[in-house]
Formats: sequence, structure tokens, C-alpha cells
Amino acid sequence: MSKELTVVGYHKETGTVHPIFPTGWTIGLGGENNGADAHTPSTVKIPEAGEWAILLYVDGKLFDTLVYEITE
Repeated sequence: MSKELTVVGYHKETGTVHPIFPTGWTIGLGGENNGADAHTPSTVKIPEAGEWAILLYVDGKLFDTLVYEITE
């Protein structure tokens, strides 16, 4: 069963939404690995410094929200 991971970045100061993967909004997930239910190699690109909420969706359902202060 294949799953998709969508990552949305919300920049608090500007109120704007950005894709965080350099290739777009969504990538496919691979199978189990080292105890995880699914995995995928990836890179991210944060467009500017500030406070970010990173929203993680698996198959269109919100999985988790992470908040980071990006300084550079």
C-alpha cells in the first residue's frame, strides 16, 4: 500500500504558505524501515528566516504540526 507525504510550511510573520520540498508539495513514502511505519529520503528548503509551522499530511490527513524558529 503506497502512501503520500505532503509538507506545508506556514510563515507566521508574512502569513504565507510555501512548499517545503524543493520538488513540490508531496512525495511518495516507502515501506517500513528501522521500526518506522514508512520512510523516504528527502531534502527541504525553508525560503526565509522566522517562525514556521510545518504541517505534515499523510494521504491528505493531518499527521503532525512542528514549529521552528529559523534563524538563517
